[in-house]
Amino acid sequence: MDRQTKRDWLWLAVLGLLVQAFWAARLAHPSYFDAYYYTIGGQQLATGQGFTEPVIWQYLDDPAGLPKPSHTYWMPLTSMVAAAGYWVHDSFRGAQLPFWLMAGLLPLLSYAISRRFSAERWQARTAALFTMAGGYYAAYWNQPSTFVLFAWVGGGCLFALALAQARQRGAYWLAAGVLAGLAHLTRADGLVLLAVALWVWLLGVRDVWRAQTGQPRLALQGGQLLLLLAGYLLVMGGWFYRTWLLSGRVLSTVGTQTIFLTDYNDLFAYNRQFDLAGYLAWGWGNILRSKLDGLWLSLQTYVGVVGLTAFSFFVVVGWLRVGQGRTAPERVAIRRFLRPVSWYALALFIAMSLIFTFPGGRGSLLHSSTALWPWSMALAAAGIGLSVDWIAARRSHWNPQVAKRFFAVTFVLLVFVISLAVSGGQPLREAEGAVYAEIGAALPAGSIVMSGSAPNFYYHTGLMAIVTPNEPPAGVLAAARQFGADYLLLDPDRPPPLAGLYAGEVSLPELVLRQTYPGGFQLYQILPPGELP
Repeated sequence: MDRQTKRDWLWLAVLGLLVQAFWAARLAHPSYFDAYYYTIGGQQLATGQGFTEPVIWQYLDDPAGLPKPSHTYWMPLTSMVAAAGYWVHDSFRGAQLPFWLMAGLLPLLSYAISRRFSAERWQARTAALFTMAGGYYAAYWNQPSTFVLFAWVGGGCLFALALAQARQRGAYWLAAGVLAGLAHLTRADGLVLLAVALWVWLLGVRDVWRAQTGQPRLALQGGQLLLLLAGYLLVMGGWFYRTWLLSGRVLSTVGTQTIFLTDYNDLFAYNRQFDLAGYLAWGWGNILRSKLDGLWLSLQTYVGVVGLTAFSFFVVVGWLRVGQGRTAPERVAIRRFLRPVSWYALALFIAMSLIFTFPGGRGSLLHSSTALWPWSMALAAAGIGLSVDWIAARRSHWNPQVAKRFFAVTFVLLVFVISLAVSGGQPLREAEGAVYAEIGAALPAGSIVMSGSAPNFYYHTGLMAIVTPNEPPAGVLAAARQFGADYLLLDPDRPPPLAGLYAGEVSLPELVLRQTYPGGFQLYQILPPGELP
């Protein structure tokens, strides 16, 4: 690494950490459901409770009671990282620390990617600053969630695969395997990265055959495959063993039920299972309509979030035209360098649109697309330079070098303004947290509460909680009886089957409204059978 690159990395790292300190300081606690879940998972690990959780947030894994084994649906690495933060300092600020560091240093990954596209430093710096701004992700980077962690391990896996394509060294294949394992340990759909890695390896074998480089080269590629798989299993082997002990399988099948959902709210169904037969009974018209909706939502995410709308044009230009003006072998090398991210973008789009349609449209694609963020911003910076060159070739009075820097500065300012606008307005849920704390202080110690946001409620109260199922009142009572819930807390976002209960149009003797709270919260006591009036 030359001296100028070191200077670039230093000032980008310092500036990135300062920018992320602004976003981190806004948060006094997690700001959304998933982050609460991972945060309490980190608390459990840091306090010696192991992989257990004091909440039930979904019933698809058929929980036996509270506390229960943790991370049977979502993966554990985010909570493990949060636990490391809690060990440093027993507070939410401690939990934020590793995520703040990852968010602040993420621009360096985009810088490194961009340098593979062009030797012009302005382009790499621009890519890093774009990445630093964060777009829609900025509101989520600095808290225990999969966003920035997956950006690093997913985007890093794609970078390692790209370098493996370019340099054909075993160390890069091993790194790609380790990072694919970390991506899977972060998100269940991180398995897509392993599939992409295997596909990229196969394409490399095809390239060897076409080039007729002979048997020794093919033997070398066989070794690369072994390194890739060894790196992956080095990370995931222990978790496979834990899952086997819990369920008799190396991989949990809980998440696969979401393939057959016909309504996203049924992720919170109680005492129901979802399979192909039930899905087909929904009807082909409904299935086709849901897939078309899924494709449209995924396209909007790619354009609006990954490309940040205004920059999607430059991302496409960069992807199509990067390498323009170079020799044929250099262009081939760049296309191969882009091969992993291109296939991942396609595979993720298909998986979240056509397979996991409802979870994909409600956040899974948003989370997993973070692996594309440092790449899309590097391609956007390249696209700006290519667009200026195209215009300069047709306007003799243009100085392309001056124009590139002018537009780079302009668009950097624009991306920071857009990021502040779209992420600065994300709710911090201060009022909700205050209501939970007030309720928790008034309830008897040891109470179990059924709430629409069970992880959020536990975080603010320390009381065990189960999620309100997407069922009519009779199903809600059945779940409450099974898991010993003492209270039911409803809010305006209550499950649709409970609309009548929330509006006062339906009443049950087992449910006694005790108090209402600001924000439309209603607290019901669940009476035991022997205390019914």
